[in-house]
Amino acid sequence: MAGARRSQGGHGATRCPGCGRPLLIQWVGHVAALKATVDLPPADQPLPYGPAAARSTPDDLVWCLPRPTYGPLRLRWTHGRHPPDCPHQHLLTHRCTTEPSTLF
Repeated sequence: MAGARRSQGGHGATRCPGCGRPLLIQWVGHVAALKATVDLPPADQPLPYGPAAARSTPDDLVWCLPRPTYGPLRLRWTHGRHPPDCPHQHLLTHRCTTEPSTLF
């Protein structure tokens, strides 16, 4: 199918059509959900909360990504009381680094 994105491991992961990086795209939340699009790093790459929070902007959220042994990946909100020593990966919104190839 034209324009289809390749799946990465059955966890709802896809590839960015612009830069080709692995992405995880999910609706996060139960009552008022946001659609989050984050870069999906390798499972063994440490991404602590402190550096991610320092790189975030006031308009950007930091997402916590626990990797369960069984079941799908699920992003979680972080908040002011998020533990600074949380062992999970902490991700920011994907920012594509390539220029668009079309004008519209």
